[in-house]
Amino acid sequence: MHFLRILLCLATVAATPALARDFDPEGRVVVKFRDGSVARMQPAATLRTLAPQAVPVARLPNAVEVLRTGSRGEADALIAQLAAHPDIEYAMRDPLLQRTVVDDPWYAGPINLDGRVYTLFQGDLYNPVGGVDAPAAWARGATGRGIVVAVLDTGITAHPDLDANVVPGAGYDFITDAFVSGRDTDARSPGGWDLGDWAHLPPYVEACPGGTSSWHGSHVTGTIAAIANNGYAMAGMAHEARILPMRVLGHCGGYTSDIAAAITWASGGVVEGVPVNETPAEVLNLSLGGRGACPAFLQEAIDGAVARGSTIVVAAGNSGMDVSGMNPANCRNVITVGSNGLTGKRAFYSNHGAGITLAAPGGGVYRQDAANGTPWIPGGYIWSTMDVGQTTPVAAGMGPMAGTSQAAPHVAAIVAMMQSVAPKPYPPATIAHLLAHTARMFPVGVDRPLGAGIADAGAAVQAAMLGHVPVPSATPLSTYAPTMHVHALQGQSRHFRVAVPAGTARLILRTYGGAGDVDLYVRHGEAASPDAHDHASIRPGNNSVVVIDAPQAGDHYLALHGTQAYSAVQVRATLE
Repeated sequence: MHFLRILLCLATVAATPALARDFDPEGRVVVKFRDGSVARMQPAATLRTLAPQAVPVARLPNAVEVLRTGSRGEADALIAQLAAHPDIEYAMRDPLLQRTVVDDPWYAGPINLDGRVYTLFQGDLYNPVGGVDAPAAWARGATGRGIVVAVLDTGITAHPDLDANVVPGAGYDFITDAFVSGRDTDARSPGGWDLGDWAHLPPYVEACPGGTSSWHGSHVTGTIAAIANNGYAMAGMAHEARILPMRVLGHCGGYTSDIAAAITWASGGVVEGVPVNETPAEVLNLSLGGRGACPAFLQEAIDGAVARGSTIVVAAGNSGMDVSGMNPANCRNVITVGSNGLTGKRAFYSNHGAGITLAAPGGGVYRQDAANGTPWIPGGYIWSTMDVGQTTPVAAGMGPMAGTSQAAPHVAAIVAMMQSVAPKPYPPATIAHLLAHTARMFPVGVDRPLGAGIADAGAAVQAAMLGHVPVPSATPLSTYAPTMHVHALQGQSRHFRVAVPAGTARLILRTYGGAGDVDLYVRHGEAASPDAHDHASIRPGNNSVVVIDAPQAGDHYLALHGTQAYSAVQVRATLE
């Protein structure tokens, strides 16, 4: 789905690149003691025994200690020693994060468009409200290295910001209709090259609606794996992943049977008449769809790919309807992605409903993500690699699009980043769980269900490295006004903290409003949970209250735990 067409030949675009700099953290270690262990009750004495060479630096909630050693080598040895101890839940390096700077001119700008200079073109990667926080994932070393991502789309064009990341052989063209493919034969063909999908000229103008060639597959591919830090074009999220381009869409679209066959082949399955795929993909991106139930043969192809270990990411669709009426977004065993804008709102066109897994930036189109009005340049669009040709490929360019087609590749890239740093490959169901349970809360109320929240690359990568979803930093809770729009999945908690000054007579904590069923847990000094708390309010629905007379001074931590999924809940802290 694209609402605005601004194509610039890259040869004419110049910008002064920023300096890129890597920093390698060395000697800090984070260690957590197991619940109920002797070490947890006597942390200082335990560390003097187990880590006499380390200097304590700080203490975090939940019995987590931060230590400093003299070098990277000492840190590695200490991590190995601590991890083997039965009282230690985990020991790991403490990565030093920093503001990530890349030298790709379209990452931030400035770029001159028609005589006007714009900046922040790839805000979808780093905007703190509606972006996916790719820099936090990069800081943890997650770049997609070693992972193959199949893009089932219109294919790709030759592009200097993509070429080096395309697998040898360049994928496959699975279209079995010469009219649709524009080739001379109905046979499938090696090479997933985009020959153009224009429909504004005969014979296509009579057969189907459409315009000039979209270069949709190249646009999707750039979001996932455009080369970064080459002083050119843009930065892909999983910029060291390899792309397996699969052409399944051409003039007038693509047949579902061809898409099903491509899913099978891309994931390492056998398709009659096509050579064995030597580079099976761990991740498949399907930024495509149509109305209707999921066909049985498509579901069988998806199930087969998932059984082979491939995670399938699908765009929810751009009809503003319930996603249950759109396939393959309504198929089982896929991660279905809705679209938010940079303000965190649901993009007006995005499909919605209980079938959405999570959201990612897809472009809100209009200023401040309104449903109509003035186009928002550049923040209302996702900018990526394209071609400047109207029909067949002409030259490499950059351009904007908006849609769930643009949201899905953000999530496909995150999956590649997760798998690239995982201690061992995760099955698709685990990936889906980690993605959903690390998603950030929507910062504003969402008018229709849009999944677990906004995809968070940094949090998802951290969870993949740990093998579980860690307790996130608690959000400060104001004592002057309620926090609105709190939502979570069943079994998921949202964490807050309130600072209580000395001499406070009473602390009152309440949840109310919204839908679903939330329980409230409170703990002084450490993160609260259903298993570890000082106070709790467990009632049906969302009206929980905890009253603490003469509360201890300091931080009190709240966990709003979903007995069932809940949404639009308010939480309020009152001091008396």
